[in-house]
Amino acid sequence: MIIQKEKFLNNVLFNGIQDMVYIMEVTKDGNFVYHFINLAVKKLAGLTDVIIGKTLHEVLDVEKADFLFGKYQEAVLTKDCIIYDDLFPSPLGETRYGENVLTPLFDDDNRCTHIVAVVKDITERRIAEEAAEDAHEMLLEGKQRYQSLFDYNLDTVIAIDQQGMIIAANHSLELATGYTQEDLQGIHYTSLVKPEDVPEVEAYFEIAINGILEEFSIRMRSKQGKHIEMIVKFTPIIVNEETVGIYAICKDMTEQIKIQHKYTESKNKFEIIAENSGDLITMLDQHGKITYVSPSYQDVLHAEPSEYIGQDFYHNVHPDDIPPLIESFEQSKTSGKAWVAQFRQKHQKLGWIWSELRGSPVYNHEKTFKQMVVLSRDISLRKNYEDKLKYFAYHDTLTGIPNRRFFNIKLKEALDDHESTGERFAIIIMDLDHFKSINDTFGHDIGDKAISEFSLRVGKRIRSVDTLARLGGDEFVLLLRGVETKEQVIKVADSIIEAVQKPWQIDDAKFVTTTSIGISLLNKDQPNTFESLYKNADQALYEAKNAGGNQYSIKM
Repeated sequence: MIIQKEKFLNNVLFNGIQDMVYIMEVTKDGNFVYHFINLAVKKLAGLTDVIIGKTLHEVLDVEKADFLFGKYQEAVLTKDCIIYDDLFPSPLGETRYGENVLTPLFDDDNRCTHIVAVVKDITERRIAEEAAEDAHEMLLEGKQRYQSLFDYNLDTVIAIDQQGMIIAANHSLELATGYTQEDLQGIHYTSLVKPEDVPEVEAYFEIAINGILEEFSIRMRSKQGKHIEMIVKFTPIIVNEETVGIYAICKDMTEQIKIQHKYTESKNKFEIIAENSGDLITMLDQHGKITYVSPSYQDVLHAEPSEYIGQDFYHNVHPDDIPPLIESFEQSKTSGKAWVAQFRQKHQKLGWIWSELRGSPVYNHEKTFKQMVVLSRDISLRKNYEDKLKYFAYHDTLTGIPNRRFFNIKLKEALDDHESTGERFAIIIMDLDHFKSINDTFGHDIGDKAISEFSLRVGKRIRSVDTLARLGGDEFVLLLRGVETKEQVIKVADSIIEAVQKPWQIDDAKFVTTTSIGISLLNKDQPNTFESLYKNADQALYEAKNAGGNQYSIKM
């Protein structure tokens, strides 16, 4: 029954999660073998249960396998969660982005046995981020090039006689069109103009001869056959009060027009991204003041976007998270590296929610910081997943109390405190007498409930500073902190025996049972270790059992 419940919980936890979940087994020779994949892996990555039992290098290409092997090794060595972004192929053949969280799990000997990898598909967010960054880079580049063209480019000047024949031109025309002075001698000016624009330019030429000046645009043809966008102004050449020709003053606007198109395009893209993105897009000035927020603030935080304009970037951020945010913002400004942080911000209905931001610092041509483009998103669900994984790693699924792994952490803390402060403690190992007969008589379902009831009865007889954990089956272990005398420990043991021997009724089953208790006390003459404390408690439990049960025995 326990196994069925664990399967059910695993199914709910892993196959009910929309993110991809891999469980990798760490072999004794340091390799990583696929142990479990959830439905999201099969749907989004196209993998099947065929890979179960295979290593990374048996399933993936060498480069990918080597990369993942390094990440999993890092999780094992650091004994901490590893977070990184990676690419993965979808069943449709496209490459998608995934945010990976690796959580190592350890056995009683502190050896990493498994790694849980949760992979979130962040393709759409990455596309939005890259598009937003590209749009702003294009915008900055466009402004700089646009300004540069106006400040430094020289206009083209062409001298034309009354019949429209080219007399001369400055060097800028050659730079713009590729035509040399020799190429232009004796040809009609309309030879430089795109045929579709000739009627228009001839009309402007006639009115210019008559003294009427107009500015217009045409498309010139270069020597290589390319079209050049020109703004042209015809100015009469007057000699002795007589118009003898025309100066055509031409400004090459090809690059400006392209840049204007890019500027408009990038601006439109940014507006589309900002207005349709599910993430929060924020613009900060050089002082960290908010100059723009996306409409998604209304949907994500239920907040009015206008409320944020002019505020410090940490507006509505949890007070505890403000100092590290300020520090990381300043570091990003100085170093030019991306600003990455996790923090809590206020949701108008839900209270504090966990968010993650990524900021891109923007500099002008003088390398002076001008603004920060920030994308942030709600990661409450991911935090919840992490908490659940951590809970299941350190708690017994049947009773809900801590497991052996958690107990060992607490025991190490007690040993360290005893070493540094002299605080005394004791551990107790206990089980139900004749538990097998309960299972045989009433069935495993009643047996499971009896185990849970046993943990409740014992839990009511101990303090909040003490730690009760299930070792497995009907065997439990108890850590008593701050006990100075053997009598204090015996008093707790007697209280537990009294609680357990009271009549039991679980569903329709009525019975009486007892408990046997093995107590391990600190030894003043020999070193106290995990092994010695467990061994003494286990031997004491064995002696209590052999003596008929329903009693305790002490070793030290």
